[in-house]
Amino acid sequence: MNRFNLKGPAGQVLFLTWLLFGLYYASRFNYASVLPLIRADLAISNARAGWLMALFFVAYTAFQLPSGYLGDRFGPRKILTVGALISIAGNLIISQGTIFSILAVGQVINGLGQAMGWNSALKLVVNWFPRARRATAIGFFATCVSAGSSFGIRFSGYLGDHLGWQSAFIVPPALLAAVTLVFWLVVRNSPSEKGLADFDDDTRSENISSNPAEPNIRLVLTHPTLWAVALVYFCFVYVQFGCLVWIPTFLTENYALSIDRASMIAAVVLIPGIFASPVAGFVSDHYFSGRRKPLLFIGLGTLALTTFLLSSGISLATAIALLTVIGFMIIMPDILLATYPADILSRKLSATGMGFLTTFTSLAGIFTNVVSGKIADMFQSFNAVFLSFAVMALIATVLCLRICEKEIHPIERRAKI
Repeated sequence: MNRFNLKGPAGQVLFLTWLLFGLYYASRFNYASVLPLIRADLAISNARAGWLMALFFVAYTAFQLPSGYLGDRFGPRKILTVGALISIAGNLIISQGTIFSILAVGQVINGLGQAMGWNSALKLVVNWFPRARRATAIGFFATCVSAGSSFGIRFSGYLGDHLGWQSAFIVPPALLAAVTLVFWLVVRNSPSEKGLADFDDDTRSENISSNPAEPNIRLVLTHPTLWAVALVYFCFVYVQFGCLVWIPTFLTENYALSIDRASMIAAVVLIPGIFASPVAGFVSDHYFSGRRKPLLFIGLGTLALTTFLLSSGISLATAIALLTVIGFMIIMPDILLATYPADILSRKLSATGMGFLTTFTSLAGIFTNVVSGKIADMFQSFNAVFLSFAVMALIATVLCLRICEKEIHPIERRAKI
């Protein structure tokens, strides 16, 4: 069935969704590189700068469950397109900001738009690939997180150093606008909209989720395994988003680097994360028979160790080496955790289930930026910030032991397609 390989219609959908959501991230973490320039221009503290990113996640959090529902109700193609347009508008408002309040409004609008991306993007991938290849397909898709973040941080740092920080909120959104147009014209919600047959490999779990005695939203909100995954996801994303936002500033302040050079190093150390998602997805599907927890435990434990070592005041060369490992480990657990909603609830509720999880991840985004900024101001050092990341990663490692995979129905073993 060639339509489900990377050269067929499914591969086309996967690539365009990858490109679109990668530019979502480039229009989110453009803030990270130019944060020191914004702080200097607006004369604000690290804590106030953290609040600017926290406001993004306040809006992002508030719209998670609604955006997941909208993705299931109206289709992921439409929601992804509308979300991109709202994010573009938020970025353009930020680019015109001369005071804290204008940037705050722009971040809130950007957060609303960005909240419409992840749930629907995952739903598209789930719709277009069979269960036996689900984690592998999501793994390839999730490389856009590292690629988009790396590109956004590097490109925005270059723009900020040469054209002013405002340009970092104009050029990346312009690229997002161009890709959004192509995405809308080419991509469809499911194989059936292209005249192809949809899958029937989730019949059992979809029958369960459609039981009128168990309303869909209640099934999502009361599932014990999903709650365990949500708590692990909260702690993990606290570290992940904290690293993505503060690594450029950490390099600038701890090692007296320019914005341009710090953004270049930050972008380079994130590149290994591009390989983390497909590797984790493939290994989980093919060597652990669909089990996610063993790799999840290894990834979170490694993240706890490396962030702890980074907090100990080391040389720049050693810091870069550790950051390269961290760049891999802040992505690998993400793909494994993101696969659980479809594993547990079926495709039918995958966007709603992911909306439940991303409510926790976006709450983590709020806390990590505010708390990290306060810690940096209090101790006048980003070493303390990375020590706090190590503690949260260790908690996530312990909590992942609470995830029960026995109740998840086994993945069907299929012949190579």
